[in-house]
Amino acid sequence: MTICIGMKIKELRKRDKLTQEQLAEKLNVTPQTISRWETETAYPDITVIPVLANIFDVSIDELMGYDKAKSAQKVNEIIDSSKKYFWNDIIKCEKILVDALADYPDNDIIMRELLSLYECHIRTYGRMEYTNKAISIAHKIIAEATDIFSVCSAKADLASLYLMQNRYKDAKEIIDTLPYMYPYLLNDRMRVSSYSLKGNDRLKEARDWKIIEHQELFLACIMEGEGYFETGDYKTALKSFIEGKDVIERFMISDKICPESYLFNGIQTNHMCCYLQIAGCYLKLNDKERCDKNITRAYEIVSLANGEDFVKQPQLFLEQYNKTYKEYGLESFRPL
Repeated sequence: MTICIGMKIKELRKRDKLTQEQLAEKLNVTPQTISRWETETAYPDITVIPVLANIFDVSIDELMGYDKAKSAQKVNEIIDSSKKYFWNDIIKCEKILVDALADYPDNDIIMRELLSLYECHIRTYGRMEYTNKAISIAHKIIAEATDIFSVCSAKADLASLYLMQNRYKDAKEIIDTLPYMYPYLLNDRMRVSSYSLKGNDRLKEARDWKIIEHQELFLACIMEGEGYFETGDYKTALKSFIEGKDVIERFMISDKICPESYLFNGIQTNHMCCYLQIAGCYLKLNDKERCDKNITRAYEIVSLANGEDFVKQPQLFLEQYNKTYKEYGLESFRPL
């Protein structure tokens, strides 16, 4: 990794209109020391680096003069090499990422990839021994990352990890630190392009924006429904779940149940879950006939959407079906 701290000190000193003597006085060193740093015949002690960064009001990375383009390319290469082992060799993948952090300390991308590694293995394979490591790296991202999206994502992951440990209060406390972000007040590229550009430039972003908003509206309906269901308001929960189902069906490209009929791939699983959630509400409201109809419709969706693959290996596609079925107490009415 190329470090050009001397050149950067000189650049920042001149930017701030400081002489070598003035900078030396701030640091309690000699002007000759500053000169040696700037000509890179010597380097500042590591304890001086944070002080210099503070004087110039820059990050330590910027002060160190890392070649950002080369750094980013190298980090991407490291991430790519680690992905080969992401699912089948967590120890090797972890070593690649941990070693990378030694060369690129506090790199948001590497830290996020390491957290993702731990989380995926905890959730998918039940590797709970990685929970404390995941919590530790999440705390590190929150404390040190410079990108707000990385920080918010790490907080969400941390809350999820706390919930796995039955630490509901800790999860709520970390969630309460997240900012309220009002997307319509955020001038991001997607919205500004859609509003301001024309033709294909507008279409490219508007299409993606529509999909995201579709997902957001659907998720809002379902989360609202789950909240009402958990608090025992089954009539209102039913309305929310039906609304979520209607959002999906409003944007279906065709009436045929298949992957190509949905606005984005994978939502057929959510479509199926909606009907089971609706069935769960009807069961709570003692309307067994409608409960039965919605269970039947849910099974039709998961079977038809996956066609021949479902016929060959149905259990591959029924994991989420069975989970939702049990979660909403449908086994008590119609055993799996």
